[in-house]
Amino acid sequence: MRRYLLTLAWVLWAHEMGMMGDKVVDRGYTAIDSFETRQLCHAAMADYAALRLVRQGAVRIDFSCLPEKTDPRSPRTATG
Repeated sequence: MRRYLLTLAWVLWAHEMGMMGDKVVDRGYTAIDSFETRQLCHAAMADYAALRLVRQGAVRIDFSCLPEKTDPRSPRTATG
């Protein structure tokens, strides 16, 4: 009997938003690092948040841990 090991990496993402006048501007997502477990990803996310880079003036950065197959960047669509 063969056993298969399912490995799933977790990716730490940063979502940056900024203010331009009175408008919130989505500056997009950046993959920061990948981890073997969700717990390791969450530990790193807590470390990044503790650096106090999350809010610097008009820029805000939110962090999230997602499975490697999940991309938080939604497809861009044209709006008219």
